[in-house]
Amino acid sequence: MRIGGSMRIRVKDIPAEGQDAAVDMPLTKGRTSMDGRLKGTVNLRPMAGEVVASVEAVVDAKSACSRCLEEFDNGFKIDVVLVCVPVSELEAEVEGKQLSGDELDLHFYEDGLLDINRMMEEQVILNIPMQTVCSSECRGLCPLCGANLNVGPCECAKRPVDERFHVLRDFMKGTNKSKGA
Repeated sequence: MRIGGSMRIRVKDIPAEGQDAAVDMPLTKGRTSMDGRLKGTVNLRPMAGEVVASVEAVVDAKSACSRCLEEFDNGFKIDVVLVCVPVSELEAEVEGKQLSGDELDLHFYEDGLLDINRMMEEQVILNIPMQTVCSSECRGLCPLCGANLNVGPCECAKRPVDERFHVLRDFMKGTNKSKGA
């Protein structure tokens, strides 16, 4: 089965031996904060009223660097096993309860329909780093003129030192002298 647009699978129609679904879907900045494609497979197996979904996928995407704002290739792999349960089981739990570590691999479905695209988008969002950086050596932008410091030094005047911190500057000079002695 190939998933392009919105794909919903009726849980009761998943055969006991399982069902594979090929996933190929676009990613957009509005939904996932990155542009690109997600390709992979989802294996669905019914187990005691739940569905176990084994996901193997590759995200081929571009992101803007959090430091210099340049676009770069930001692909990654997703390899996760999710337990899909009806949302009614969540509602039966105590409201306001926080999820424990064991429960973070849960995915909820409604009305007996498992939305594969939503599940995959959720996994992309959970796997995106908090700060996407083009490289660990990225120097970012000059805080005064906005020049990309990876390209070269900026031509703006250096920021004057805030005199409110002169005590700390003098303290650090004294600390450095004592280390050299």
